Amino acid sequence: MRIIAGILFTSAINAQVGRLEWHKGITLPAMQDGKMHIGLAGPIAGVTSDCLLIAGGANFPHLPPWEGGTKEIQKEVFIYRKEGAGLRLAAQDSLSVAVAYAASLSLPDGLLVIGGETPDGKTAACRLIKYDSSTKKITVSDYPNLPVPLANMGAVVHGNKLLVAGGEMQDAVSDQVFQLDLAHLEKGWGWVGKLPYAVSHLQLLSDSQNGLYLLGGRKAHPESPSTLYHELWCSTDNGITWSKRTDIPFSAAAGTACVLPDLGIWLLSADRGNTFHQVEVLIFDAKKETNPLQRQKLIDAKNKLQINHPGFGRAIWRYDLHSNKWSRMGDLPSNGPVTTTAVFWDDMIILPSGEIKAGVRTPEILVATFSNK
Repeated sequence: MRIIAGILFTSAINAQVGRLEWHKGITLPAMQDGKMHIGLAGPIAGVTSDCLLIAGGANFPHLPPWEGGTKEIQKEVFIYRKEGAGLRLAAQDSLSVAVAYAASLSLPDGLLVIGGETPDGKTAACRLIKYDSSTKKITVSDYPNLPVPLANMGAVVHGNKLLVAGGEMQDAVSDQVFQLDLAHLEKGWGWVGKLPYAVSHLQLLSDSQNGLYLLGGRKAHPESPSTLYHELWCSTDNGITWSKRTDIPFSAAAGTACVLPDLGIWLLSADRGNTFHQVEVLIFDAKKETNPLQRQKLIDAKNKLQINHPGFGRAIWRYDLHSNKWSRMGDLPSNGPVTTTAVFWDDMIILPSGEIKAGVRTPEILVATFSNK
């Protein structure tokens, strides 16, 4: 009887594991000059007024970085409605301030944009974006500013509170956790505690119970290659203390992840750092090299690595919150985008644009349907 019960229990657990069905994706609309959109890294992404909003972000509109191209932060806003199992462009607008690498949180009354990077540098500003379907325009209102300017941080809605963790400050990487009580906005952001280490480009997620999860990320160093993390940490006291869980099978920075109703953390993409580290080493070596010819050789080698970047792969992984195990769950339909935000909207998973190779963005918006069957 115990054996039978064990088999039944195992089958029940396995039956709860969901699946993703990927649909034909769409692309961001053509740019103002009529050329195909080149995609965005660090876009604002989330749901407001029953629409998906994709805005801001950064790209290299004229030349790639290895040809001397300059990164530009964008203002465009794209609004999409659901159409069957896909999306349809409903309207376009523009932000008053260009912003990229912010945190995006879908709230009942709008899409909250937290911090990020503007043409003037990193910002502490937080703004709530709403979409008016009658005018096909957005409206923006101020929210309490962060205690410090931050970009590429983790952020999540956890109960009636918003939590922000880690991120890039003006000249350092943060290990701080901040909290905003939605019922008491007048109190502003408060300090909660510290992460196990300073980290940016991380994932901060919340389950349906009381768990907060910190996944992967990286920490830049001024004179040496970045540290990339493969750790998974959990907090059950709103970010005050953290306990270690089963490591991700690989380093995972700038990835996209979400907690789905099958009580699994789905890691849909990540930079494992192999090419990233090689590029960093060459950049540091070139800075130290005094011989102009040798320095140019190092720069050429760095450019060649970036041009031939293999991409971030297609593998999808899932962490089971019951068994504490990671499992491979198939593949994305195309190269995995990093430095973007996975949006879970009803039963739809959306990966809006993002970076697919060093310095290369994709205009593609990947769309899947989640099923628990």
